[in-house]
Amino acid sequence: MPGAERVRFPEERSVLTYTKTPDSNVAEIVVDGKISDEEMNTAMNAMKADLDKGGKLKLLEDIRAFEGMEPAAFFKDPRFGISMMKSVSHVALVTDAPWLKALAETFNFVSPTQIKVFERARLAEARTWLASAA
Repeated sequence: MPGAERVRFPEERSVLTYTKTPDSNVAEIVVDGKISDEEMNTAMNAMKADLDKGGKLKLLEDIRAFEGMEPAAFFKDPRFGISMMKSVSHVALVTDAPWLKALAETFNFVSPTQIKVFERARLAEARTWLASAA
């Protein structure tokens, strides 16, 4: 995302990144490996700061590889996810993992957020869908 503010983590290779372009309501989360508690805290704080500014966010979740998360991060994620869903209007989940696709499609039935799943090869299409979503 050109001109985006990226939250980086101290490790050489970030497993979890959160990016949001200023003056945009679209944010991106990239997961590529096992998520640490520290990474989860940093991403959650950055996203919470954006949500606290008001308005609805549209979120692209690019799951390149998910190898789990530290226990402390795991227990934070559901609580944060549920509380933030009222402030997120659309989620584009980009993944090739069948179990994540099934989970997202099931959650879409009970969530106030519109969720659409895209294969990794359709990342550009996911971004276009979010940009045009009302």
